[in-house]
Amino acid sequence: MKSLFLLLLLSLSVYSADIDTKLYEGNNTIAHYEEVRKLIEQEKPQEQADIERIATERMILAKLANMLSFTPKIHSMPDSLLPDDQNISTENYLSYLNALTDTYATMNTLKEQASSMQLKRKSLSESIHSMTIEDKKNLRLYQLQYAFYKLKGKNQELSIQEYEAITEKGKERFKNALKRVTFNIQNLEQKLTATKKRFSSIEQEAIALKLAKERELMHHDSVSKTLNTNLLSNTSSRIEAITTKIDQTILLSLAYLQIKENQKTLDLFNASKKDIDTLTPELTEHYTFKHTILKEVFKDVAGNMVLALSSVEQSAESLYEYTYKKLTESLFVFNERGISVIDILKVLLVLIFGFMLAAFYKRKIMNLATREKLSYSSAKMISSAGYYALAFITLLVALKTIGLDLSNLGLIAGALSIGIGFGLQTVVSNLAAGIILMFERTIRIGDYIEVTDTIRGTVSDMKMRSTTVTTNDNIDVIIPNSSFIQNNVINWTLENDTRRIHIPFSVAYGTPNEKVEEVILGELKHTNINFVSKPLKYTPIVWMTAMGSSSVDYELVVWVKGPSTLKPSGTKSDFLKFIYAALNKHHIQIPFPQLDLHVKQTEENKEDNQSKIM
Repeated sequence: MKSLFLLLLLSLSVYSADIDTKLYEGNNTIAHYEEVRKLIEQEKPQEQADIERIATERMILAKLANMLSFTPKIHSMPDSLLPDDQNISTENYLSYLNALTDTYATMNTLKEQASSMQLKRKSLSESIHSMTIEDKKNLRLYQLQYAFYKLKGKNQELSIQEYEAITEKGKERFKNALKRVTFNIQNLEQKLTATKKRFSSIEQEAIALKLAKERELMHHDSVSKTLNTNLLSNTSSRIEAITTKIDQTILLSLAYLQIKENQKTLDLFNASKKDIDTLTPELTEHYTFKHTILKEVFKDVAGNMVLALSSVEQSAESLYEYTYKKLTESLFVFNERGISVIDILKVLLVLIFGFMLAAFYKRKIMNLATREKLSYSSAKMISSAGYYALAFITLLVALKTIGLDLSNLGLIAGALSIGIGFGLQTVVSNLAAGIILMFERTIRIGDYIEVTDTIRGTVSDMKMRSTTVTTNDNIDVIIPNSSFIQNNVINWTLENDTRRIHIPFSVAYGTPNEKVEEVILGELKHTNINFVSKPLKYTPIVWMTAMGSSSVDYELVVWVKGPSTLKPSGTKSDFLKFIYAALNKHHIQIPFPQLDLHVKQTEENKEDNQSKIM
């Protein structure tokens, strides 16, 4: 009772609300904003926190109105750097690649922001659905924040689509312009060699400066200002030399790609990737994007096969990156969470593992019954209950892996109850009856039951929804479990399988009762029919039941058990044959219905008869 009271208090303390979709969907959004604005103005703040909350609500509401008329502002690509009818310089070609990389980086940033917006919306959605009465005053603020992130996410999607279109168009233009670029391979090789020498001297200078720093720290607690300046200058020169080296390497690899020197192209391309890893995080990201764009260009120009055969390690890495990208790419959004292929695979693995575990549990429990450690009926009940429990837990875990908020299962159950009330009432009634039967154990597998006058047989299987009864004619009758709860059922073998049967027979009038009893009971001792012959409780007896119009009616009352109980019609037939043979053996007449006809004569008939005689 105490737990029930606490549960009631907990349920009353929850103020579950739905997301106000009219703040970001539909044709009456502006009108709805006006209604919300009036509600904000009507609220009287009680404390400083209320004043700040109301001010925030006004600010967000004003931003929402502006976000409805959003138009993506996209910077166009400098297509003039790559004219269609002129030769292109290496400087312009590299500048276009840098612009394309910046566009790609902007698009990637927007995608990261969209993912962040999705997480914020998910958090706000959970807060709205699980809001308590004490926090009810913040509901409107949460609704406005959710609408803000929802509209911002939509606007970001529009921008991402525009940037994707521009990026694809830019990559195609960059690839097609390769044949018109005037590369001077000898000059590029000389510049790259000079840059490598300069970089080597900068590295040696860096080593010398580090040694000088260590010497100063041995004698002083700090490093001199001059040495710090030299260290910073060296770092700046080093980064500038690396970026120059990477750009020159890229240009030289493109030059070799133009003349179909694929192996040299790929060697230089892979060498530039090693230099990228030594840059600062910001520059590493920039050149990684550039590297990704060039890889796609190389695949289109040189072909996938050439790229794959160039290096097993690089090919494996590329395959891993491509596979990981496709597996983690969002296919659709569910509950403010992007669902990818890997998420679907997780759900399938959870379901497969869960149902395999449930099946293993069911099989192990049933094995206990075969080893006689547990009755078959009890094993069936325990295995079925455990199987469905594990299946339900598996379903919950699978839903959790795709981001379903399990705290809202109460709302889901409420929605399902409506459908159950209208369309699934019979199914749920049968399921509930199945659970009751499993725990009451008034009907078990192997019991011989009688449901109606025409349905009688052995319980061969019990499931949550229905029970299978196999008749003596080997006909399987599937009966809904609710029938056993709502109607009378005769269980012939509930406590034991010993039952008393009545075998009717008749003899002619004039036959002594003592002789009938002596013949039947005497012959019964020598019969091969299976019956219970224990004295006192199970003693066979012959009853006189009626004195009919043409016979004296008796009943042989005898107890049977085991297979004889489960086949009442066959057992009755055996005893009738026995009685017939016993009566014939002792010359006791078995009567049959007789009718005596008496003709009554009238006076007229008598006179006619006499006249005929005379």
